[in-house]
Amino acid sequence: MFFNRDMDENQSPKKPQSKRGSRGPTRMKRLAKRRAAGKKTAVDIDVNTGMASGPNTEDFHSYLGVLSRERISILTNSWDEVSEVDRSML
Repeated sequence: MFFNRDMDENQSPKKPQSKRGSRGPTRMKRLAKRRAAGKKTAVDIDVNTGMASGPNTEDFHSYLGVLSRERISILTNSWDEVSEVDRSML
């Protein structure tokens, strides 16, 4: 059995220590707190184009991303494989 010179028999190999933790998932806590307080965030949707506009557009887009990541597996190959319940919710 070979040992590293800096290691005793009872020690395991040293792993480099990471200085920072990994980034956690986005949860949109600010929107969740607003909604829990009974406040709704207004977003204007153009009926012709289906595009969002207004001051809360970026929050709305981020929320849609969080919602879709929570509800739909990354392994889903196409939109046709998404259940009708999840489609209507999104």
